[in-house]
Amino acid sequence: MKRWLFQNIGLKLLSVLIAFALWAYVGSRQVLEQRVNLHLEFADMPVGMTLDPNIHTNISATLIGRKDRILDIDPQELHAVVSLKNVQSGQKEISVHPHIQPLPNGVSVNTPDVTIRLVPIAENAKKHKRSSR
Repeated sequence: MKRWLFQNIGLKLLSVLIAFALWAYVGSRQVLEQRVNLHLEFADMPVGMTLDPNIHTNISATLIGRKDRILDIDPQELHAVVSLKNVQSGQKEISVHPHIQPLPNGVSVNTPDVTIRLVPIAENAKKHKRSSR
């Protein structure tokens, strides 16, 4: 039994060392998915339009990346920005994809498209706005 246990001891120790190194490498490269809720910010609002008051201003996003990078992210620092720059006048409902920023290198994000309803600004709101200037 002793001979079986200690025969080729150098190779056995080397194989244990290689196994430990592989385990540590794979563990450090582990991919993690974390779900976060982000507040939507709207940019480039078309003239004469405003958001429907019943719109949801939060979005669920899934962050994907290496474990060490995902755990370092503070969801309060992420911004989900929706640009309405290419909206044509008269469009009342549009589907847009939010842009999440800032994301560290090696981290990607999956977000669903957001459907936004736009409503014209009421005439009395325009008059009130002009009189307050």
